[in-house]
Amino acid sequence: MQCHVLDNLPGPSTGRTGWPWTKGAPLPPDRMPGGRPWPKITIVTPSYNQGRYIEETIRSVLVQGYPNLEYIIMDGGSDDNTVEIIGKYEKWLAHWESGPDAGQADALNKGFARATGEIFAYINSDDFYEPGAFARAASLLAGNATGLAAGACMIFNESGTVSVFYPKWPKELSHFLTPFGSTFAQPAGFWTRKAHEAAGGFDPGLHYAFDREFFLKMGLCGIKPVFTDTILARYRDHQETKTSNTVKFYEESMPVLIKYARECGLSDREVSRRLHGIKNDIAYLETFSTWKRSGRAAAALFFARHLLRSPDFPADRKVLGLLRRLLMFPAAKVEELKNV
Repeated sequence: MQCHVLDNLPGPSTGRTGWPWTKGAPLPPDRMPGGRPWPKITIVTPSYNQGRYIEETIRSVLVQGYPNLEYIIMDGGSDDNTVEIIGKYEKWLAHWESGPDAGQADALNKGFARATGEIFAYINSDDFYEPGAFARAASLLAGNATGLAAGACMIFNESGTVSVFYPKWPKELSHFLTPFGSTFAQPAGFWTRKAHEAAGGFDPGLHYAFDREFFLKMGLCGIKPVFTDTILARYRDHQETKTSNTVKFYEESMPVLIKYARECGLSDREVSRRLHGIKNDIAYLETFSTWKRSGRAAAALFFARHLLRSPDFPADRKVLGLLRRLLMFPAAKVEELKNV
């Protein structure tokens, strides 16, 4: 696919300015430092009903000005305006389709099955890349046939920047077996085709922890990442993101923990301890949610039922703190639960 510059693309949505609407990335040199051609990068975007955001995602890929780009969009059969927006950019896409799938991991596997690039990455349809991200990623992975690279990622909401997630790699791979045990933000990650093949792609049976499990498998293959503190992508924090469904992440982390515990060197006792902690966290979060949704009495009843099912539940200090608040705090102080 040829290099795409801003002037070749359809005009931006009404009133939108700046990157990636009216401002493109500086074009990289014709060749990499040292004279090597730029490797082909394949980007896959899984999508479902994100018509409010996907155009920004698409443009952040295309206006990179990267000279060797392949872009694939796999839509799960959106019934909003997503398909209309994708069609607007159809001639700049290597492939796109819209139809039912078995989830995000399944969509990614289907997309990467079509990939012909040397470097892979995926960006969700509500996130977007920073200018120069592809050239920086290609430079980080230069000469590394089986590699993983990641940069920093800006986390933002409608009010603006919330934080910046800087990449790191854990001392122990068992860190990936904790809920939300990511060590870098997925939108800022890039990896080689050989690394993808070594990891075996994404597990279609997972819907919340599939990316964390994917990078764990790379680690278990002996792949060592390279990192930069340069911000390569932005993650949009909003109520409809999967990440906002905290309980589902905790629930799905349990089978992942059990599956990889031995490969990560965890003893049966440590697995049991971690499972117990995850269950406590789930009960804690569900009690908090019940209180906010239905009031103190309903939360206390939920807590009591869980107590009967799991007699060791109160052993967790955080849960004991929740019980104290259930019994003592006035309803006006329910928000203080967030600080337990």
